[in-house]
Amino acid sequence: MSAFLLICTLNGIINNGDGGIYFRNANECMNFKEILSGQSYMKNDEKQVYDCMCKLVPNINPEKVRIY
Repeated sequence: MSAFLLICTLNGIINNGDGGIYFRNANECMNFKEILSGQSYMKNDEKQVYDCMCKLVPNINPEKVRIY
């Protein structure tokens, strides 16, 4: 089964504990990407910005990961 993986970074750094979120179709993945990308907040007087991308994962085992 194929799925689309949504991966988000915070100031270019991927959270090691975050495996991303898998979606059944590209439109759902892109909708979440558009909502999340560009969001920001201030931490220690530094702006923290989310940047997200969707990636096609050709072979995924739906018994091992949840696919939305």
